[in-house]
Amino acid sequence: MEKFFFKKTLVAVKFTKIHKGSNPLTDPNQPLQLVTLKHPRGSYLKAHMHKPQKRITRSLQECLIVKKGKIRLDLYSPTKILFKNTYLIEGQALILLTGGYGIHLVEDSELFEIKNGPFIVDKILI
Repeated sequence: MEKFFFKKTLVAVKFTKIHKGSNPLTDPNQPLQLVTLKHPRGSYLKAHMHKPQKRITRSLQECLIVKKGKIRLDLYSPTKILFKNTYLIEGQALILLTGGYGIHLVEDSELFEIKNGPFIVDKILI
């Protein structure tokens, strides 16, 4: 795990390795939760559901997962200052906790973008 700070604000977290077991990677108080699952063949993870509860979030977080290819991310602070570039390759993920990002496709790439909803058209271009 690699953490990217702008001054003292944690802006993004990059995940490269998946460890054995079921492991939450994000702080329980964050609106977007990322858990990795790595178990041997024959394992069974108990079927479950989550009790409906009202969940209120005031921030949008995004997770990018590279399925194929290579990208370069430009990370921006909450005040729109470019402060870091990082690369993601196949199998890596990054959660943007705050601020913004730009994506450069270094290779033909396939990505998953996951964010908390509901979807609202509110994009601010940097």
